[in-house]
Amino acid sequence: MKHRYQISKEGRKELTDAEITKYRDPKKLLYNYQRAKLLLHKKPLYKDPKSFLVLILIVALAIFIAEVVEKDRSTGIEDREQQVP
Repeated sequence: MKHRYQISKEGRKELTDAEITKYRDPKKLLYNYQRAKLLLHKKPLYKDPKSFLVLILIVALAIFIAEVVEKDRSTGIEDREQQVP
């Protein structure tokens, strides 16, 4: 939906009653309200199967990276101790 804006030096012109009734659409207003209301009550992440799977993969990846970093740190210290006479 494109919006057409008219900017003038005089400022905003007031709409007549006929123009107001032309743009008044109660069905569209009700539709937008119901749609916005539904967006607020989405499923939580842990109840949506796809997002739960993504969440589990992220957690597993984070744990794997933490273990690899910890392993590198522990082997790095031992290597340094062996090199110093």
